[in-house]
Amino acid sequence: MIIHRDFDQVVDKDYCGRILKGNYSVDLKRRVSEYISCYRAFEKAGNPAIPYISAWEEAGKEIWYEFVSRRFTRLLQCDSSKVAEFFQNSVLDRRIYKYPDADKDIEKEVMSRSELDSARKMLREDVKKAGTIDAVYKVSLKENKIMWLKDLATVEAYEKEGIYLSRGCLTVVTKEMRAEEERVNRERLQALLETAGAVCHELNQPIQSILSYCETTLMETEKDDPTRERFEKIMDQTRRMGDITRKLMRITKYETKDYVHGVRIVDIDKSSQQER
Repeated sequence: MIIHRDFDQVVDKDYCGRILKGNYSVDLKRRVSEYISCYRAFEKAGNPAIPYISAWEEAGKEIWYEFVSRRFTRLLQCDSSKVAEFFQNSVLDRRIYKYPDADKDIEKEVMSRSELDSARKMLREDVKKAGTIDAVYKVSLKENKIMWLKDLATVEAYEKEGIYLSRGCLTVVTKEMRAEEERVNRERLQALLETAGAVCHELNQPIQSILSYCETTLMETEKDDPTRERFEKIMDQTRRMGDITRKLMRITKYETKDYVHGVRIVDIDKSSQQER
């Protein structure tokens, strides 16, 4: 195993990687040690970004970190040697934004954690081909704290060594992503209100017609006629439909509730409650 004296200042108690202690070439070790020295200086400068250097082997499945910002370990509340595991387990989803043309809307591709786990090998191949990483991760930290981290990185391939390095920075974009979610919710609410208005407009006339027919029929029916009870039930249910349309017209916020099989639907009662 080759250990070069230039690496002594890098291999200390804060070093969490494998390359500088492993059976790799001096050239690769020198490159990694230079990167680590630069990233440590970058971190000491007080930059708000979260620098990192991750690595993986061509034939391996595991990702590890050659350098981890102390801010990253504080966010995850774990030791630097466990950052890869903790971060992978904390990811709720990954979002990639694509900008096709100036006159087209931005495309957003969202993958859940389970989808990321099942497609990890394919995603690494995509990253190797692209040579860059540009994604936003939604992560769940301790005490159910949600945070969004934007990842920008460059991937370097060392084919003789069978090693890939990802040098990047994470930036906290929680405020921006929450603003986006609020915008999406406003758009959903607007679409909901427009749909509710159209539905209510179409339903009001048949509802009033049914009530009118029932009232006319009841006026012409004897009090002891057994069909009266049926018409009264029809009127009760029709009035209930009218109440629902009125609630739809009063919707001012977007609230959902569990339905069946994990599906969520609009909670009409909560969404139509007036703010006090």
